[in-house]
Amino acid sequence: MIRGVEREGQAKTRDGRTLAFVERGAPDGMPVLVCHGTPGSRLTRHPDPTLYEHHGVRMVPYDRPGYGRSDPHLGRSVADAAADIAAIADELGLERFAVVGGSGGAPHALACGALLGDRVVRVGALVTPAPSDSPDFDFFTDLADINVREFGAALEGRGAIEAHLQVYVDELLRDPDVVIDQIAAELPEVDRRLVSRPEYRALMKESFVEAVRQGVRGWADDDLAFAKPWGFELEQVEAEVRLWQGELDVLAPRAHGEYVASRLPNARFELLEGGGHFLDEEWAIVLDWLSARASQPSV
Repeated sequence: MIRGVEREGQAKTRDGRTLAFVERGAPDGMPVLVCHGTPGSRLTRHPDPTLYEHHGVRMVPYDRPGYGRSDPHLGRSVADAAADIAAIADELGLERFAVVGGSGGAPHALACGALLGDRVVRVGALVTPAPSDSPDFDFFTDLADINVREFGAALEGRGAIEAHLQVYVDELLRDPDVVIDQIAAELPEVDRRLVSRPEYRALMKESFVEAVRQGVRGWADDDLAFAKPWGFELEQVEAEVRLWQGELDVLAPRAHGEYVASRLPNARFELLEGGGHFLDEEWAIVLDWLSARASQPSV
């Protein structure tokens, strides 16, 4: 029987910033560094507390800079996530590991596959957005109005996006259910059903409230990073990548994932028929792939 673990930790970056993380799951399992969504935090997790142990993974979600208990990194790029994740891996003594990211976390996971060489065994990217500066792709294709408004503010600069997000941050601190309902109102029925489940909604609220512990910082810096070049090319991602995209997703529509997959040299794209943005029902499949023992990393 695998005994699960949950432990809070911190790592220091080369420039002296603190990064907060949590370890969950099988202590001797496949180490998986987790890039949360936008917004999100290290408290992001699956509602089933036994899932990670059952699938033999040691999940390590962390707060991106400015979120939760991680120090801010003003002007960061998507690519900067690679050095931060390397710092956490070093703190934990991990030579090689997998990386997974969902939604706004997926580009940060791909950055690790591009910039950390063979330290990264494989990369899982769920409901990823495409780069906004791609000359042959329309970023706004099939995008929900809530994301069109948010990204439009990010294109205007820091002042505009911080003002736009401050409304959500204030409401999250007063009543997170209001914000979740506002988001859900623009989503397909499959997502609304999931968000209505008490155990799932409780975890969303916990993660969102922790995400804005420092105010708009982390969220705004994520959006500003998406509104400029990511800092690496998709063709640089040498690690094996598996992408999952919901057929009905409107926050990161299927066209985004299909475009990203077409640019990656070693990727497989899986369209989940009838799926939306929140793919918690598919995590068993994701974890099985991430924990494949054929290329078990040394730790």
